Amino acid sequence: MTSVLEEKLRAAFPPEQAHLLAEVIHEAYNDLVKARDFNELKSIVGELAQAQKRTEERVEELAQAQKRTEERVDQLAVAVAELAEAQKRTERAVKQLARQVGGLSEALGGSLEDLALEVVPEILEHRWGMEIEFCERDALPLRNGSDEFDLVIRGQVHGEPILVLGEVKSNITESEVERFLNLVAQVEATEEIRPLFFGYRVERAAKALIRDRGAAMVTTRGKYFPD
Repeated sequence: MTSVLEEKLRAAFPPEQAHLLAEVIHEAYNDLVKARDFNELKSIVGELAQAQKRTEERVEELAQAQKRTEERVDQLAVAVAELAEAQKRTERAVKQLARQVGGLSEALGGSLEDLALEVVPEILEHRWGMEIEFCERDALPLRNGSDEFDLVIRGQVHGEPILVLGEVKSNITESEVERFLNLVAQVEATEEIRPLFFGYRVERAAKALIRDRGAAMVTTRGKYFPD
């Protein structure tokens, strides 16, 4: 580059001056290039610094977000633990309620049977003219084995021995009627057997089956069916 510039300068200057001027111009050009590169480098470094700063800011934001996520996870863990404990308390309460209901059901069943032993004989004396000889819970022989009945009443109607077998339920359903009548059919006895049901309520279908099978029903209010 210097020789080309020097040749051009010799057209206007003596050789020594042309040579000197060419070197001066070359050095100045080199210094100018170095300064420009330095400025570009400074600019690049500045941009990198800004990028680094933005990266650090984003990293800090991510760290804060992570911290908030961890706090929420901790809160969720606490909520889940509380729900699990609440579930345990609910299960314990349900079991306790089941025991109470079971005890109440047993007490109610016993009360109903006691009421049946009081009410049914009087109804049969009035309706059938039955002379009562025995009225208790009792076990009777079946064709295969034996079974206990809620209500066993022995007596006479017009001089004929009668055995009344009673089923005591709070709610008399069709399936209960069918089951009990099948059980009564297996009883071995010398007397005439008459099935009877005692309870608070009776389903319409159960009432129809009681009538069709020649059985009887007495409610807790002392109402006799079929009239």
